[in-house]
Amino acid sequence: MLFFAFFINARVGDNIHTMSSYEIEDDAVITEGKSMRIADYLVERAEENLGQLYLFNQSMDILDYTGETCELCGMTDSEILLLERPGMHTWKLPKYYLLFLPTSLVQPLFDEANSVWQKKEEIPSDLLQRLNDNKAAVEIYNERWKRVKVIGESYKLLYKPELIEENYDIFEQEELIQSATLEDGTTLVVRMPNPSYKPFEEPFNKAMLLFIAIFFGGHIILLIGVIFLSIGISRQFVRPLVYVISRIEHLAQFDYRKLSDKKVHHQKTGKLKRKFKLFQPVDESLNHLSDRLASNERQIKQSEQLREEWITGLSHDLKTPLSSIYGYSTMLASGDYEWTNDEMRAFAKTMQEKATYMDALIQDLTYTYQLKNKAIKLEKVSLALSSWLQQFADNQVCVRVYGDVLLDADELLLKRILDNLITNAKKYTPNDTKVSVEGQNTSEGVMLTIADQGPGIPQKELDNLFERYYRGTNTTDDTTGTGLGLAITKQLIDLHNGTISVNSDARGTVFVVKFSREQ
Repeated sequence: MLFFAFFINARVGDNIHTMSSYEIEDDAVITEGKSMRIADYLVERAEENLGQLYLFNQSMDILDYTGETCELCGMTDSEILLLERPGMHTWKLPKYYLLFLPTSLVQPLFDEANSVWQKKEEIPSDLLQRLNDNKAAVEIYNERWKRVKVIGESYKLLYKPELIEENYDIFEQEELIQSATLEDGTTLVVRMPNPSYKPFEEPFNKAMLLFIAIFFGGHIILLIGVIFLSIGISRQFVRPLVYVISRIEHLAQFDYRKLSDKKVHHQKTGKLKRKFKLFQPVDESLNHLSDRLASNERQIKQSEQLREEWITGLSHDLKTPLSSIYGYSTMLASGDYEWTNDEMRAFAKTMQEKATYMDALIQDLTYTYQLKNKAIKLEKVSLALSSWLQQFADNQVCVRVYGDVLLDADELLLKRILDNLITNAKKYTPNDTKVSVEGQNTSEGVMLTIADQGPGIPQKELDNLFERYYRGTNTTDDTTGTGLGLAITKQLIDLHNGTISVNSDARGTVFVVKFSREQ
């Protein structure tokens, strides 16, 4: 019954004409200091009934009104007393009077359309737009009541007796209609949908059908529920056992997803329902086992991927120098040609360079492995950068430190960081340009900047600059580095809980290294 009442109340309008003076006399007027205003619930009801409320005192002074404009403010007392409009209503309150004045949404459209039609002019575009906005229509009926013209929305044919209907309940009017008979005998009609249309009969019939369906349907469901209650109790222990067996089968097939049985778990929280709490330790153990197995499998796959990358990169960077060493050694061992001492020394020098590169590569690989496994411990000391950074200054490198900058860091590792960055900058910078190294304090800690004026780094390489394990270039071109310098640099900076970023364009490259105060 409560559902029935709420359903009707939400879908049926509250007719203001059924309101009596007795029921509103205590709360219709709210006094605020020396001023009075109409209560909010009456303002809402007036708006819902498509009208305005006016509050008068006994001297016919307007104390308050609803809506945006005051239609009666420019009228005299006599004009207000002579005002007649269908749907007007008054209430007598202690010391006050309340007047409801209906407003017609269709009247302004009708007045403008009538004026245009009397002048035999074309409907202006702004009027057509307002007709479309309000889904309104202008219709012309001839003397035999045949519709001869329609402007705007298309509605079903209007019968002439409908023009004389008067219904003060705004919620029962499906359309707002205004009409006038013209001099030539035709009838001009303007009609639009009623935004407050809330008829009582339609929601009442629906509510009754819903009530009957819910009443009888509920009893049928209750009966079925009683029948299945015993079945549910018997399955209380069967359902979780089936779920546990299913989880074990999935684990055996390497499926580590957490399964959720809606009959065993709550759909929102995923936890076991209260009646299955007995199986909670088993469910938690299965979840823990699933997580461990999934984690182990991810670690195995990651290790395999790292191993493949390591082997691929190592093979790439060792293949070329080994090929050179093998080629020169084969030439020296060949008896088909007598090599001069100068030629043999040249061969030996090249073989020595390749061997030196391979040794450096293996050392860097070992170092990156140690960094990855956190096998290197920091031995931090306080470094005054204004004096410490001067060791990197030369005819190409310019060092500047702004203020007293102190940095707590491992001196040897910090030196390797700057050696790598400055060496790279000098390597790719023309000889007649400078490399700038700057240090300064920031609000977050210490910032080091290494800038060069080289040609810049291509965007493709810039995106993966610190992710490359190997140089990935032909080692016959340049053996001054292993290609692991920037990768090691980033790992050393991460070891200090710092960050490194790079910006590069045609004007040069800038590396920015930041160390926080709390490391």
